[in-house]
Amino acid sequence: MSSTMSGTYKYVFIPANEEAPMEQREGDKSGGLQKDSLVQTAKDFFFHQSGGAARAEALEKAPPQEQQAIAQKMRAQILAENPNAASQLSQMNDEALLELVRSTQASPSCEIMAVTIPTRGNNFHSVSMYASDNWASLPINPRATALMEACGHAPPATEGKSPGVYGDVFVGRCQDDEEADVWQRIDLNVSELKYPATQDWCAVARSKGGGGGSGAAAASLGGIMQQTVNSSGVSDCTWSQTEDEVEVKFAVASGTKAKYVKVNFAMNSLKVTVAGQTLLNGKTGGAVNVDESTYTLQDAGDKRELCVLLAKNNSGVSWPYAVQPKT
Repeated sequence: MSSTMSGTYKYVFIPANEEAPMEQREGDKSGGLQKDSLVQTAKDFFFHQSGGAARAEALEKAPPQEQQAIAQKMRAQILAENPNAASQLSQMNDEALLELVRSTQASPSCEIMAVTIPTRGNNFHSVSMYASDNWASLPINPRATALMEACGHAPPATEGKSPGVYGDVFVGRCQDDEEADVWQRIDLNVSELKYPATQDWCAVARSKGGGGGSGAAAASLGGIMQQTVNSSGVSDCTWSQTEDEVEVKFAVASGTKAKYVKVNFAMNSLKVTVAGQTLLNGKTGGAVNVDESTYTLQDAGDKRELCVLLAKNNSGVSWPYAVQPKT
């Protein structure tokens, strides 16, 4: 796909504080899809805002004795939450546990929500919202919530909070035309986000085939994903294991593209997101060799199949489950 260009593009920063103005910002197009500057900007912003950058620096600068204390604290926390993990923990040294801290608590990340997906009806223009992936202590963002609703989405639901988008967010637009083999960042102006219910592009998003929602939360992308959800809150999937690996399979919609798939591997956890919808998020049944883990997307009859392959950090150890979802 043609995705590398020169020049700049405009995007918008929306503070949660309504008294603070929305900001027009510029990004560099040269990174294309693979090194999208907006994604990196958002990750770095939330990494610093959450204190993750400070934690990462403190961890790296900590003397060996303090790092050992951090690892011991991590062992105690894991055992308190999951007593069955004792056998796996006994096979993990302190450095492996510290790597778990780095991957889950001290590395840049962000939540990406689709405001519109590219369709013929909107000239293949996709608008995405980039937010913190931990809303627990953040205030609601009324303007970001209103934008989601103006594009046909129900406000996102968060446990223990009123429905809505929380914290500061970035919003950007791209042209994403698979048939023409084009992906590029294009301008999104502050003026297009003021009074979103009256904006023409939001009206298009709400219309049939306009790429917005249909009353569901933004994560569902207006029904593009047809995954069913069982009583535990996890999309239906199957899993199996050998001595060396665990395989988790999902049936996804026929139009699913690799660029819609996001898989976050960590030493002791897995998160799978397709087109903004979280299919699975939780603790793995054992320690994961992150560097050897991967995923594939392939045709399976009239649908597609997403296969996530988790390499075991400890070969020969049987996992009691693949992933225990967060509750």
